[in-house]
Amino acid sequence: MRSLGENNQHTEVNPSGKLVLHVLLMVLISVVRDPLTTFLLMMIPALLTFVYVRMPIKQLITFIVLPFLLLSLLSFWGIFAFAKGEEVYFAWGWFQFTEVGLQNGLTIGFRTLGYLFYGALFILTTDVTSLVLSLMQQLRLKPKWAYSILAGIRFIPILKDDFTQIRAAHKVRGVHRSGKRLAQVRMLAGYTVPLLSQGIRKSERVAIALEARNFDGSWNRTFYRQISWSKLDIKYAAIMLISVLIIVVIATYLGFIRWGLVK
Repeated sequence: MRSLGENNQHTEVNPSGKLVLHVLLMVLISVVRDPLTTFLLMMIPALLTFVYVRMPIKQLITFIVLPFLLLSLLSFWGIFAFAKGEEVYFAWGWFQFTEVGLQNGLTIGFRTLGYLFYGALFILTTDVTSLVLSLMQQLRLKPKWAYSILAGIRFIPILKDDFTQIRAAHKVRGVHRSGKRLAQVRMLAGYTVPLLSQGIRKSERVAIALEARNFDGSWNRTFYRQISWSKLDIKYAAIMLISVLIIVVIATYLGFIRWGLVK
């Protein structure tokens, strides 16, 4: 399909290509079952997150890294403390710490971190509008589904602003929080009903705007922005794939890589 506007300069990686690449690398990290190789594969998206994400280091560590580490530790503990094995380090109550549990727990923990970093790297470096356009143009997602996704995502900050306004209005009118359960339920209803009414009203406006532009959800349309491929896509994929290949080759040569799903 032709573009109605001039092609934009390529300043970001094609979202569809990045999505497919990340999914493939997440599948790869899923079938590696030794902790050392999994850790090295996890470090690729972790390092790229610090390089490519435009966020202050303090905020990145506070809001991304620390919650990820907590989830990883929970995954590790769930496997390590309850796994069965021949070589038992020690047992206490319901917990049985074995060598197999340690190996599998570390693998699952690092794998969880890998998933989370791949997801964070994609979300924090991808423009939502570019992603939806790319899904239609490269992956042939139907426009009615693509624009539904875009509208739903765009409504999130709008609902957040509406919630802030409603809460401010309650404070102005002297509506205070109470510790009683019944009062808390009424307070929740006082937030929910206005938010729903605002959401319905704005969704109707979006529907009317789409109908006014003769949007019928079919492919009989053109795009103002054309998302295409560029050299930046090749560079990004090359960095990812070459790094993964080097780690796999070295791990295979040294003989510590193991393949399979951790049960």
